[in-house]
Amino acid sequence: MQIKWNKILLITGIAFYVYGLKLAYTDFISPAFSYFGFINLHPSAMEQFVSIVFVFIPLLWSNMHAYRPSRIVYWILYMMVYVPAMIVPDYVRIDNFDEIVILKVVLLFCMALIYMTGSFRLIPVYYVKMKTNVMLFLTALFSLSLWGIIIQTFGIHFNFSQVDDVYDLRETYRSQVNRVSGYAMNWQSKIINALLLALGLVNKNKLLICIGVLGQLFIFSITGQKSVALSSVFILMIIFCLRKNGRNFVLYFVYGITALVFLTMALDLMMNSSEFTSLFIRRMLITPGLLLSYYFDFFSVNPQVHLSHSILEPFLTYPYDKLPPFLIGEHYFGRVDLAANANIWADGFANFGYAGIIGFTVLLVGILHLYDSISANRNFIVSVALIAMPAWSLVDTSLITSLLTHGIFIAFIINYFLKTERKVDSLYETDHRFKLRSSLE
Repeated sequence: MQIKWNKILLITGIAFYVYGLKLAYTDFISPAFSYFGFINLHPSAMEQFVSIVFVFIPLLWSNMHAYRPSRIVYWILYMMVYVPAMIVPDYVRIDNFDEIVILKVVLLFCMALIYMTGSFRLIPVYYVKMKTNVMLFLTALFSLSLWGIIIQTFGIHFNFSQVDDVYDLRETYRSQVNRVSGYAMNWQSKIINALLLALGLVNKNKLLICIGVLGQLFIFSITGQKSVALSSVFILMIIFCLRKNGRNFVLYFVYGITALVFLTMALDLMMNSSEFTSLFIRRMLITPGLLLSYYFDFFSVNPQVHLSHSILEPFLTYPYDKLPPFLIGEHYFGRVDLAANANIWADGFANFGYAGIIGFTVLLVGILHLYDSISANRNFIVSVALIAMPAWSLVDTSLITSLLTHGIFIAFIINYFLKTERKVDSLYETDHRFKLRSSLE
């Protein structure tokens, strides 16, 4: 009976989420940003119904408990990429019953693949013996090195006097950043600071939490990237939803994001603006769906790039004079300097079409399965915190870029070597090939 009610609650939460996205788009985002591509072509009831069916199909196989990191990644992609990809194209495309339906079927298949990862038999992992204090020292040394690079490049200053004008901050940041400092920024903000927040909450250490939050605010004051400022909230929200070993993670996560959608609209109603819906809904939730539609339309009729701008550059000739994000930025937004960075599936389609979407998903499945196997002997909250921000980057970044630039590889290294306590949940821990640690070593 409890399972039945949980499923009803999940379906209800997703229904409100979809309604909230549609309302935000038609009443707040499109009226304010139609000049920027967020148009409303008033899709028919049948078109919207088909899209909603695609939204709800994954709920047939989904349960409430997230007992592996791969399931957390699944729900991040479902809420922030898959659902918008089903809903948003209806409003910007003339015909929603052409090949876009095939795209939606392929995305549905990919969601099923990612969900299945959480049920795979774990790989036996041999852990190199390293004392916890030694690994903590090496991690702290690594963090200090990153801060050294950041400070050497940008100096020590909190530019909060300019926070209201984030575009100036971003322009200044782009003029100063280089490859090395860019890596340092990403690894510190997406991995190390997230680790500090997780360790602080697990061990009830307020100092670590404060250091993590202040670190994010300092990086935001340099980059002007609101995702950095919001990342602390995102990580804390994920950790809050993981209470009781993630037994009700899905309900907490779905209703948390749904509440955020309606809260931002309420704030804009009170202030007679579109500022909050633009920040929280347009940028974080609507744009991934919009860009996936644009990438699909463009690379359905123009040559795909086959990674000729990336790892296959030495072997293939790139067919354009601009990288894919700038191609989309110029073609659909009319701005030659706009990098319309897209998600894992949009990038996959730009490279190899449907095969690229499925291929990059299979690669992600392999990565998540290995991470699940490593995490079986590690604290669940710490493991999730390390992978959550790199997973979030998949919302607007390619998988290949996320592996190194956004820290997936670094998350693997830290989670492998840093021994943390794993609490056993007898209701869900069914794979007994791993002896879970009862204390820090």
